[in-house]
Amino acid sequence: MTYNDLDARIGERIRTQRKLAGLSQKELASRLDIVFQQLQKHENGTSRVPASRLYAIAQALNTPITHFYAFGDSVTSRRSSPVTDVSAIVGAQRGKLAKQVLELVTAFMKIKDERARTDVVSLVARLATSSARR
Repeated sequence: MTYNDLDARIGERIRTQRKLAGLSQKELASRLDIVFQQLQKHENGTSRVPASRLYAIAQALNTPITHFYAFGDSVTSRRSSPVTDVSAIVGAQRGKLAKQVLELVTAFMKIKDERARTDVVSLVARLATSSARR
């Protein structure tokens, strides 16, 4: 899959999610503060979607941003990394939980001290075990 193909696939995913949400191009474009013709170009894959706009689209459609990249082919699965694994986890969540997972991971990645990271993992594991018993 070339990047042009990827743009088209992302556009298809946007169109599908928009229709599932029951929105017209005009309605979604209005929420994004763009003209519907620009959204139409994104959906057709003739115009690449900037990252900030894709984020806004995901928010407007109440969809994890990772949904637009989940194809299971060589372009998206070419490399497996902790970041893509975390994206898959966050993408599987909805609403407040997804936001909390993303905040937790973002904050955790900023911790430079290896021992502190180990302590955080231990604490979360203990909390998960203790709350599972309740």
